[in-house]
Amino acid sequence: MKILLIGKTAGYETARLSDAAAGRGHALTALSWSDIRLRSGIDAMIDIGGRCVADFDLLYVRRFWPHVSEVLILARAFAAAGTPVVDAALLTEPFVMSKMGDLQTLAAAGIPVPRTVQCFSHADAEAALQAFRFPVVVKGVYGRAGTRVFLAEDAARVSHVLRSAPHAGFFSLQEYLPTDHDLRVITIGHRALGAMRRTIPHGDFRANLAVGGIADAVALPDDLARLAEQASRALGREFAGVDILVSDGKPYVLEVNRAPGFKGFESATGIDVAEAFLTHCERRLAEAAD
Repeated sequence: MKILLIGKTAGYETARLSDAAAGRGHALTALSWSDIRLRSGIDAMIDIGGRCVADFDLLYVRRFWPHVSEVLILARAFAAAGTPVVDAALLTEPFVMSKMGDLQTLAAAGIPVPRTVQCFSHADAEAALQAFRFPVVVKGVYGRAGTRVFLAEDAARVSHVLRSAPHAGFFSLQEYLPTDHDLRVITIGHRALGAMRRTIPHGDFRANLAVGGIADAVALPDDLARLAEQASRALGREFAGVDILVSDGKPYVLEVNRAPGFKGFESATGIDVAEAFLTHCERRLAEAAD
């Protein structure tokens, strides 16, 4: 099987996936968007690092931003050639890349999520604060690994964060759910592999490993496994990192990351995420051949 990965061409995850593919007799080619050329006209085609769509057996897209529309063009070209695309949800309409869109979809599926409001003016955001208790989380619409996430103790801090952005809609307000840890669950093919606990470091409120969260293995309760699987299925994420927080005895899905890092997860749990993903790719290819 010849796999095309669009994302980082180096780094832990790419190296692990490439090694796992090679160990199973497959070839994984990792390219960035700078390697892609789209062309229109009589000779309309997609140049993929000097190769074409027909040279690959499966497409896996890990990096989207800022080329969201181009991702859809690429995915549809592969699908038109009969080539499996991960995630298959890229081929459905409407496709939305939005944290707020994700939360709305999860809530519509009956999955508990934190109460969140995204406004598009500073005045409206400040008015929306009336529905929250302090402290409140001010969260960037775009961001990862705990960046652009702030805990505001009062309205003045919220106003400062919002007014530091070029556009008010780049941040949302989210209820603060007190806890000392969260869980990162990896799901592949909408099945939970396991979980790691991320303990919040002293003096912070974020559990992300990138900001000092401490990871350790933890047994995943059946109900939280089902919740993670339900969340990944609701959003059509075939390879996902589902973040779950339990506050006052109630679980909430914070986020379903469509391209999760898994270095810390593998280290903490001993679970071979890369091998599990290659098994999923083999299954997708077999299904496409039937």
